[in-house]
Amino acid sequence: MKYLIVDAALNGTGIRDQYQGGYIPLEDLSLSNSTIKRIRKWLSRYEDEHYQGYDNQEVIDELDEEGKEITLIILNELTDVKVKYFSDAKMCFIDTT
Repeated sequence: MKYLIVDAALNGTGIRDQYQGGYIPLEDLSLSNSTIKRIRKWLSRYEDEHYQGYDNQEVIDELDEEGKEITLIILNELTDVKVKYFSDAKMCFIDTT
């Protein structure tokens, strides 16, 4: 069983190992190309908002909703994993159910 965390920390890949630490290259997880592209696009948008100082709560909420959707996609694409979502803007885990 792999325990993963989806987050948008700067210089991260978007997915980190909860217990081993460190970010996992997306290609190492056997995710679909469309999911990898979506994660990278989401990371870029989250980075832009970071540099804006997380001033726009509406944008943060949209990014976190997408992060939760990405978490669910990963759960559907991979087997034998547990995945959580962490909001970098809010600095907390957010329930994906």
